[in-house]
Amino acid sequence: MRPRRAACALTATLGLLSAAACGGPDGGGAAADATPAPGGTLHVLSSIDLEHLDPARAYVTSTQDVGRLLYRTLTTFAPAPGQAGGQIVPDLATDTGRPADGARTWTFTLKDGVKFEDGRPVTSKDVKYGVERTFAAELPEGPPYARLWLAGGETYKGPYKDPAGLASIETPDERTIVFRLNRPVADFGSAVSLPMFAPVPQDKDTGVGYDNRPFSSGPYRIDAFEPKKQLTLVRNPAWDRTTDTVRKGLPDKVVIDLNLDPAVVDQRLIAGQGEDADAVALEPIGPASVGRVVNDPRLKKRLVTGESINTRFLSINTRHRPLDDVRVRQAIAYALDKDALRTTRGGPIAGDLATTLLPPTLSGAAATPATAAATPPGGAPEDPYPSKDGKGDPDKAKALLAEAGHASGLELTLDTPATAGGKAQGEAVQASLARAGITVKINEISSSAFYSTVGSPARQHDLVIDGWTPDWPGASTYLPILFDGRLITPEGNNNRAQYDSPEVDARLDEIAAVGDPAAAQSAYGELAQRIMRDAPVVPFLWDRAAVLVGPNVAGAYGHTAFVGRLDLVSLGLRK
Repeated sequence: MRPRRAACALTATLGLLSAAACGGPDGGGAAADATPAPGGTLHVLSSIDLEHLDPARAYVTSTQDVGRLLYRTLTTFAPAPGQAGGQIVPDLATDTGRPADGARTWTFTLKDGVKFEDGRPVTSKDVKYGVERTFAAELPEGPPYARLWLAGGETYKGPYKDPAGLASIETPDERTIVFRLNRPVADFGSAVSLPMFAPVPQDKDTGVGYDNRPFSSGPYRIDAFEPKKQLTLVRNPAWDRTTDTVRKGLPDKVVIDLNLDPAVVDQRLIAGQGEDADAVALEPIGPASVGRVVNDPRLKKRLVTGESINTRFLSINTRHRPLDDVRVRQAIAYALDKDALRTTRGGPIAGDLATTLLPPTLSGAAATPATAAATPPGGAPEDPYPSKDGKGDPDKAKALLAEAGHASGLELTLDTPATAGGKAQGEAVQASLARAGITVKINEISSSAFYSTVGSPARQHDLVIDGWTPDWPGASTYLPILFDGRLITPEGNNNRAQYDSPEVDARLDEIAAVGDPAAAQSAYGELAQRIMRDAPVVPFLWDRAAVLVGPNVAGAYGHTAFVGRLDLVSLGLRK
């Protein structure tokens, strides 16, 4: 269940990336080969906004990448490129957890010497309170694991309404925390790597306002934050690097500029002058810049490509008519031009066309794009809605629509982020579905509010540009979160297809009880194929990310946990 190595490919018109441009076999490259040194200001140029900094609400990979600079969790991902980055390692805790009672009880011991930014020690009660906040109705966007797994979690309303706390989280002393679960969870030690398991001192909690000023337990604290514009981080003087084997904490300051024009980000980093020599992009390089970068040897050395465990897909609202008819959804699956959608993200450099729901990186078996596309985790080769070169089959789609009583076509609304990339993807969907007689209206939503909006079933429209990165390598954090109908919530909903199948829900419960991880992975692969027969989503891309860095940046590599984007905790400037 480890991610496969990146396999870089470009069309002949763009030329072939060399191993250096791809960062070598593990996604490093010239920026990774140089030795980063302490000091200086690292600039991060972002074409998107940060949806949430509050660890209770952070459930978008870009925000989690930034959040790792600010706060620590019981465990975390290893700071490494390639397959090694998928490993879970201790962070606040001394180990990855000690299970008992058939994995229904998990105990963690906090490291000695970990402090908040004001110098006070981080205690088990701070971690307990941080987890309890995730139950509050005011903070709905985070992962569902606490309320799913912690005993009593189904009725607990969070510390604002129930200050007595959740009895299933015990803190027998300042460095010990015990979680009592309502079921065996073999990978709970991986679950506690999520931001929701970061410590929060109760006297610093400002409720919804905590989103603008989380209290630091990591190497940096917030110096200034102007939402939608800029976040400035400075050193946390209380951070002790001897307690932290993950974060290097090299720059004196990290300045993150938000909501920039993506073309401007590319232009600035291509030029690499002034403070932009000390800058990196948060998002992958834009399609219009790919040709110039890969054909210039000097720029190729600054392009870092990372593999991911992410699948991008189109979510179809199964509760809306006529999308409640499986034939209509299958028609959309046939009509979608996956190659056009990939082109909006840069072409083959952005990843492989997805033919299955689960990315092949979850199986650890794929070595090349060809074998990756053919072999999903635990399953036989499958492409349930095939088309030549992934360009769609409008004739097959029209036939299904006619069979469903929509020979004259239909009209749908698509939710996309209000970014250049979001608009381009929306237009690609619009054009490809139009060939089958489906008219698509594009509804653009601010990137800072996108997932909050589409995560509300009352505000979501017919189609959503969507995607999912498992919370750790494995299908157990993919299918249950996205397709369990019992997890559809009024806010913070991750099942954007609003797919509700009692048969699938029952099978998810059966697989969760399987003790053998390999058997469970195989069962999830089979279930993914079953779900795809209902076409609640249409997978179109297995991600890679190619990110440009400034000439003075060192220590850069793509991290599998952040959709192949740079791991910010390891970056520094050259000596």
